Amino acid sequence: MNIWSRLSVMMIFAVLAGFPVVAPGETHERVLRVAPEAACAVTEALPTRVAGLPKFSHALASGRPVRIVAIGSSSTEGVGASAPNRSYPAQLRALLELALPAKDFEVVNLGVGGEVAATTGARLRIAVPAQDPDLVIWQVGTNDALRGIALDDYERALRAALGFLKARGDDVLLVGMQWTRKFAANPHYLAVRDATARVAAEEGVTLVSRFDAMRRLADASGREDLIGPDQLHMNDRGYRCLAEQVAATLSRASPGKFSTAANPLQTP
Repeated sequence: MNIWSRLSVMMIFAVLAGFPVVAPGETHERVLRVAPEAACAVTEALPTRVAGLPKFSHALASGRPVRIVAIGSSSTEGVGASAPNRSYPAQLRALLELALPAKDFEVVNLGVGGEVAATTGARLRIAVPAQDPDLVIWQVGTNDALRGIALDDYERALRAALGFLKARGDDVLLVGMQWTRKFAANPHYLAVRDATARVAAEEGVTLVSRFDAMRRLADASGREDLIGPDQLHMNDRGYRCLAEQVAATLSRASPGKFSTAANPLQTP
């Protein structure tokens, strides 16, 4: 069965009994295990329209290892996770390798806590070309909102960095800001959230709305249990849910769908 036939019957996202965790640098077979947490039902928070990712899709079809660069601030670095293999980039890699066990995925974590968009934008101009990835996932917005960065400055930095990546021919996903009830009451936080969505739409880049997914999950459970004790950084379950949301978005951006025979994944 070729990769597109496999993809046509597969999808990365679903109601799972657990979630595989693969430690960075170790093989899938050695450390694959099932975590006990319930699955993250964020189907309704997935983008309604997903821009194609031709470079990523070509890499999948080529049979060679697929390299993803995850860049951003503390949510990418994994602050609040109990171990490095619980960060969202590590859990994303585990999901991808479970979905397509014949593939080799490398997810390079370039998260640096505390960065605003302008700082990350300057850094990615050096870091991304050095990695030559098939996909760039940029988590952005939270620190700009919390630090009161002017909206025009934020948008300018975001557009400039996206323009650089697009000129290089890089496939890009944006990951937006996290949700808590406290943040949802902050007008500037909401303005930065909306600006991120506006820029993504105008630049033709898909935005993974972490804010919407976390809000829906909190409304369903009555608890803010994706955030750690500091009420800012995500915990292991929060990062797992984000990894599932990103993986599901990737499946919608590819010509087919991902899954695994051992853990079939499906959405309504």
